[in-house]
Amino acid sequence: MDIKFFAKKLLQLFPEYQREYQLNLKQYGKILGHVYFAEINPVLSELLKINQDKDLIRKYIDFIEDMYRNGDDDVKNVVEVTILEYLGDDETVLRNAFTYFSEDLMQASKEIEASWRRRNIRIYHKKGKALADWEWTDKNVN
Repeated sequence: MDIKFFAKKLLQLFPEYQREYQLNLKQYGKILGHVYFAEINPVLSELLKINQDKDLIRKYIDFIEDMYRNGDDDVKNVVEVTILEYLGDDETVLRNAFTYFSEDLMQASKEIEASWRRRNIRIYHKKGKALADWEWTDKNVN
């Protein structure tokens, strides 16, 4: 499934992105995935920082999981470059996000963090559940 498919699916799940959808079409003549889906970032980041509205967070994460699992290469790239990199900017946000992520999304985030040399993430299993912990890389040590 492509960018166009997921742009419309986002509108079905979150009609509040209609304005951004229309602006994207007007400015670029099509939906630019990295521009349009970046609109999710500040909202999801703030939700994860507070981590109280678990149902709404789950709704966003499930959508991102669907993008990553079922999207074409362009869609997966949007998830990795636009969403996961952004969530990794804040330690609390990323830690909270990992409690919602599937193991596949954890692995993708682990690779992003390693490529940015921000964190060394270790994914492990306990009682059949994928968990993660990390340490800062030398780049982030004062």
